[in-house]
Amino acid sequence: MMVIHPVFLGRWGLGGLVLTVHVHSGATVLINRTQTAVSKCEVCIGKSCQSSVTLQNSADVEFNCTEPENLFTVEIVRYIVCTESCDRNITPEQYPSLQNFSRTFTWIINGSDENSFSLDFTKTGLRQIRATESCPDKHVYTVSNSTTSIGRFCRNGTIKGMEMNFESSVSLQVPGQEQLEPTTFGVSVGNGITVLAMIKVSLPAEESSQEFFSPNYPGNFPDFNSIRWSFNVPPKYYASVRILDFTEPRCLRDDTHLKYERDGKMVVKKLSDAQLSEHQGSFNLTFRSCLRRNLNSVLSLHFKISAIKRGAEARCTVDLTREEGLLELHIRKSKPTSACILKLSSLIQDTVTVTSEKALTLAFIDCREEDLLLNINQTIACQQQKGCVSSKFSLRVPVLEKCLPGFLQQVSWHLNTPQDGAVELMSPTGSLQQSLPGQTCNSSILLTVTEHEQQGMAVGQFCPQGPIRSVQIQSNITVTASHADGRDLKQITYPLLEGSILESLKERYIINVMPKKDSSVLLATPAWPAGMKPQSTVSWIVSFPSQFEANVEFTNISQVSCANRHTSIEVQKQSSRGETYSWRMDEKPKSVVMEESFYLNMSNCKSVKGSFSVVSQITLLKRKNKSLTIALSVVSVLLLLVVIAFAVVCVINRRKKKQQNSHPEVSVYNPNGHAFLPVPKTTEDDEHIYHCIDDTMVYGHLLKHGEEVNDFEPAVDSYQAFTGPTEVQPLTEHRENTDKIQEVGVYRPFTGPQNAPEVPERSPRQGRNPAHAEQQGADKKISGDDKIVEDQVRTTPGLKIAPLADPEEDDSETPL
Repeated sequence: MMVIHPVFLGRWGLGGLVLTVHVHSGATVLINRTQTAVSKCEVCIGKSCQSSVTLQNSADVEFNCTEPENLFTVEIVRYIVCTESCDRNITPEQYPSLQNFSRTFTWIINGSDENSFSLDFTKTGLRQIRATESCPDKHVYTVSNSTTSIGRFCRNGTIKGMEMNFESSVSLQVPGQEQLEPTTFGVSVGNGITVLAMIKVSLPAEESSQEFFSPNYPGNFPDFNSIRWSFNVPPKYYASVRILDFTEPRCLRDDTHLKYERDGKMVVKKLSDAQLSEHQGSFNLTFRSCLRRNLNSVLSLHFKISAIKRGAEARCTVDLTREEGLLELHIRKSKPTSACILKLSSLIQDTVTVTSEKALTLAFIDCREEDLLLNINQTIACQQQKGCVSSKFSLRVPVLEKCLPGFLQQVSWHLNTPQDGAVELMSPTGSLQQSLPGQTCNSSILLTVTEHEQQGMAVGQFCPQGPIRSVQIQSNITVTASHADGRDLKQITYPLLEGSILESLKERYIINVMPKKDSSVLLATPAWPAGMKPQSTVSWIVSFPSQFEANVEFTNISQVSCANRHTSIEVQKQSSRGETYSWRMDEKPKSVVMEESFYLNMSNCKSVKGSFSVVSQITLLKRKNKSLTIALSVVSVLLLLVVIAFAVVCVINRRKKKQQNSHPEVSVYNPNGHAFLPVPKTTEDDEHIYHCIDDTMVYGHLLKHGEEVNDFEPAVDSYQAFTGPTEVQPLTEHRENTDKIQEVGVYRPFTGPQNAPEVPERSPRQGRNPAHAEQQGADKKISGDDKIVEDQVRTTPGLKIAPLADPEEDDSETPL
């Protein structure tokens, strides 16, 4: 660290240091001992020694101590009279012999009562500082009048001038052992002001900030006084004022305030108000004091002004007078720290409200769409019951000017009805859907319905495209449209709802519902999940085609403790003879299936504890045709019985045929018209014995079509139908003739006794398969046409009938 040693430009005398002071013309040099000095050191001119001395001419001064610069200060005073003309430049003068002393250069300027005087600091510029603060170059300026200090300043600031009244002073303080760096400022006659002082500030053409203090800060600003700051703001720059600190007394008369002026327009703000923000162009700021009630109280102000460069200003005229009803447009910044500037009547605002009574011109600077949020409130009222009933209206988004930036966040329609009137809401698309957990909307537009009487409590949230056809409410309501994903509503040009005014309703809420096929719909009580209004009722009118049925379930129920009466849930068919299902608060509702359109009614009591809310689920399904079901069931049973009978017949026939094929018997013809059994001899070899003989099956299978008689070999052990003549005569009547006449090749019917003779044992022919080899072919030929077999027998020459028994084996049998 470099140590600066004092430079002595004097000489040492017998008593101490001797300095020669050259006083400039018109100046006065005051050498004073500080009040804090303990030493008894004095300054002497000649033989007169005192604690202070005043020099108007050059002289030698002697100090009777070795280090007088630590005990004495020097003030160089110059008087300037500025009544009519005093245009001059003032530059502090050098006093080399006094350089080691703390020096104060003071210029006392006297003005007239009519005119003020101006101080020009254009060359150096000043910056205001606190009373305890110092400047980087150790050169501190102080401006004051006879009673008040306007402030302390450093060089190189934005203050370019001041205008003062009456007698005032400007001083420059330079510490001891510091080289004076003289700076020139100008003095001239002013135009006259009505305030204590006016400080002229020119903000630079760059982003900047500067702090200012009230006179005597942090002490009291004198009563009934004003000080004015005149701010010059460069083009395309916007200035903002922010109060950093203030103290405010209780006023006995008048009040303290800040007044902003520009182009003849004035805005007055309290110290506690938000001040000027993002203001383009130059303006004046006046600080006014009052008559204090308590003289010990203090009025002080510390504020900062900053400037920032902005883009071009865009103007937009908003005209809502064309819209029906009372309309209000609210515009606000989305973020307070946003760079967007919103101005009304050239004043920057954080929020602006435009009504349908008149058009307003707004200005926007550096405002993007997301920097501003827009809300619209529209009131639709009808006071006369006679003229309101059946009148219809549309709820649509008002058309805004394209030049207006910002997102249209929501639109609210306040619907006021006559006394005891009701409102009906319908969707232009034909249907609505209630927005509930588990039941998402197909559209991002949400329509929130609230009641005025319920302090804004929502009746429910709805969206387009659903099973609800209309909503009727016995109350004044507000419908608010918004986007679920926060998008802009300005793009919606179609009506969101259709409404009408109705007469008094039997229920407080009536909702018409038409469910869709094979889908479930959730219906919640009004104000779900907070609970229905006490002693209110709601009715859902559920309609659907006759070929469907509805399954009604209650998925979420919240009950209450009632002071009187009770809550109820009722499901009733719309037909006069329809069934009714009802449950009270102490009963748990069950699922029901409704085969026709029905009413779903609910009522709330005056609750003591809890809230009444219900979520119902209705599922529409295709109804089953009971008559058709019964008929199909009967047909199915009959068909099953037929199948079983057919199967039984087939099994019986199959078994019968199997028995016939497994036990072939010798054919014996009975002329009495029925088959008979020969008297069998039960032996092990009796494998081909018939129990009965069909009249139509006698020997026919032995014939082979197209073969010679000599080659014919009768089949053995196979059944053949008989195709001969059927005239039968008793065998006993011709027995004698039969013995006498034995004609060869002539058929004779068998006329033996009813008791058949024993069938002789017969072995199958060699080389021939009995019956089984040709059974199927022979049966087919025989069963096909009996006449063919008969013709074959008659036309075949040499055909002989095989004997039934061998006479050598049994003498009791008569051979054929």
